[in-house]
Amino acid sequence: MIAKRHLLSVSLAALLGSHSVYADTLLDVYELAVKNDPQLKAAEASYRANIETKNLGRAALLPQISAQAYYQDVESDSERKSPTNTGAIIDQKASTDSESEYYAVSLNQALFDLPAWFTFQAGKKVSEQAQAQLAYEQQQLIIRTAEAYFNVLRGRENLDASKAEERAAKRQLEQTQQRFDVGLIAITDVHEARAVFDSTVAQRLGFEGNLAIARENLSSLTGQEHNNLWSLKADFPISMPEPADRAEWVNFALANNKLLQVSNAGAGSAYQTAKAKKMEHLPKITGSFTTSKDDLDGTTRYNPTSTFATPPDSHTETDALRITLTMPLFSGGGVSAGRRQAYEQYNAANYNAQATQRQVITATRAQHIAVYTDVKTVDARHQNIISTRSALDATEAGYEVGTRNIVDVLDAQRRLYGAMRDYTNARYDYVIDVLKLKLNAGTLSPADIIQLNKWLQASESVSLSERS
Repeated sequence: MIAKRHLLSVSLAALLGSHSVYADTLLDVYELAVKNDPQLKAAEASYRANIETKNLGRAALLPQISAQAYYQDVESDSERKSPTNTGAIIDQKASTDSESEYYAVSLNQALFDLPAWFTFQAGKKVSEQAQAQLAYEQQQLIIRTAEAYFNVLRGRENLDASKAEERAAKRQLEQTQQRFDVGLIAITDVHEARAVFDSTVAQRLGFEGNLAIARENLSSLTGQEHNNLWSLKADFPISMPEPADRAEWVNFALANNKLLQVSNAGAGSAYQTAKAKKMEHLPKITGSFTTSKDDLDGTTRYNPTSTFATPPDSHTETDALRITLTMPLFSGGGVSAGRRQAYEQYNAANYNAQATQRQVITATRAQHIAVYTDVKTVDARHQNIISTRSALDATEAGYEVGTRNIVDVLDAQRRLYGAMRDYTNARYDYVIDVLKLKLNAGTLSPADIIQLNKWLQASESVSLSERS
């Protein structure tokens, strides 16, 4: 059953009650996206339009009742040759003034109409397809919101690391310049340090641009600016997906993937439509009942007068019951062409459903592998920070005693800050890949946003390098 947006908003509002209204948490941003994202609004409108297909198909199977009424006021003049009692022929003129009222109610009911029945079945599948499509768009909104939100965090932490690297390069340049000024090193070391510093400045400008773009992408979902996002806690758990068996995730996907449900419902609708077209060769039986009442009141004046004149007054009541059988004999080949076309359209929809199923299986397996790899990568990246920091300390000590040169120190610094950025990116890759795995499995829901939101905290003023 499709998740209704107003129910979603109520649950989100209840959970948001414990947070500050000014806090830009993931849950806050998601609620705003649910209310303001134009892509989701378009999906909801398409859903409301497409679920009417079932009702339109059912209408052809239900009674059709119509009513007709009219009032008519007629004035007419006529002239004709009329015989008299004596046998003479005279010009007879007549003037008629009449009023008539007519009322009729008709009921028509399809008694045997297989094309209409299968069209109704096809409409039910279209409504199921619309339901699954909206659910998929709602899950996609979760992914788009999480990606946009964490891309801002990613950009912010990468920028922090870049700024810290720039500061370190600047200090190294100043120290190298001082060493050169007192004659301890050659001018080459100064040039090397300045080149690295200039490179870090350019790198920092690039990360500033990436962060600005990430903020714009997030704003496009909500229609608002978000400059105070909460950060992911350092102790956010990085664990293997549950269940660990990849085949179980594939089974989940085959049973629950919304995109696969959309494709299967589309194939089902095409099949029912093909059957409806096939049944166009069969006869149709329709029953109808009509009751009507016709009153005519008026006067007729003759000149000269006639003893045979009668007023036009009349009153008629009619009840008619009719059973109609309609049998198509030849329609220029249109019925057969429509049947062949519909079955080929079903074949295409069926093959597309098979292709979607294979894509879902492959994507689910690949996403499971990605999450598994992310877990290992995060551990390796964290260890790499420890190793590169130790290497930097040893290189700086060697530089002090003359066993290492400035190039070695600068390279060690860049490796350390590169390791910090790699660790940041690996953590956010893991978060997004877990959500995408659940999307493929069809189990993604706002509850995942709520759970993830618990691992956020207000942003600290310290940089990534200082936290590390």
